[in-house]
Amino acid sequence: MSKVKNTVLRNHDLAVTYGRTPEQSVFDLAEAGLPEVPALGFSNYASSVAPATAHRHTDCLEIGLCLRGALTLQNNGQEHIIMPGDLYINQPEDLHCLTSAPKSTMTYWLLIRAPNKNKPFLHLTFDEASDIWNRLTGLSCHIIAKTDTVKNAFKGLLKYHGQKQGVWRTVGLTNMCTFVLMEIINASEHKTQITHPLLVKQLVASIKSNPEQTITIDQLAREARLSPSLLIKQFKQITGLPPCQFQMTCRMEKSQHLLKTTEQSITRIAFDLGFCASHHFTGHFKRAFGITPTAWRKQNK
Repeated sequence: MSKVKNTVLRNHDLAVTYGRTPEQSVFDLAEAGLPEVPALGFSNYASSVAPATAHRHTDCLEIGLCLRGALTLQNNGQEHIIMPGDLYINQPEDLHCLTSAPKSTMTYWLLIRAPNKNKPFLHLTFDEASDIWNRLTGLSCHIIAKTDTVKNAFKGLLKYHGQKQGVWRTVGLTNMCTFVLMEIINASEHKTQITHPLLVKQLVASIKSNPEQTITIDQLAREARLSPSLLIKQFKQITGLPPCQFQMTCRMEKSQHLLKTTEQSITRIAFDLGFCASHHFTGHFKRAFGITPTAWRKQNK
């Protein structure tokens, strides 16, 4: 990978200014002969990421692959939990932002411009480029599928970017970028289907409305009429998280509401949310938000 510098990627039409830091490598491929790819990135966060401002990328499609951690993506008002191996796609018209990226999160991502008859697009004909673009713009925001080939294609992109400038580098980047897009399309066509969506969605709604309840995987599996392993798999397809982790996320969200809107003590909130001791609640809260419940309440009152 090319050496990271503390510089800024100045693409004023991207709505966001991307900085190159020790935690994030971002490259404009225009200098390598691919003006259609204004940003190729690899992020490896040593600390949790503050929520970004919601934005759109005019005439650009954003594609991301989560490698580690769990991203929380807001897309047109809908929340998506992006788990390792999941793809996320923000269309040019989508208002979106990452609201959470915990410590140790790793992602590959890129922005690619819409084809234009008067501009190159991966050295394809306009009809070829349009066909790929139409397929990409027809994809859903969150794709859960086997993405090993997509991951390898991203690795290839960064490998070629790190090579000496020249024709060989440009050809490699062009081919690997095309490969990334085609493998994303292929992955989307083989995403896993949910067997009992209604029953699993009812469980999700129940946990979300009553996160303090005691749950077990065996109990949930019986209610969904699935094996425990299949229940976990399908639950993750809907929420992006396994049941117990999803419940903890819901508890943390409810705790913020209680801290902000009531005068209940930290101990009372902890017990009401199903924690056996206040220090257990405080530990989970601090891991989730990087701050203690008491300090968060002071900031948000």
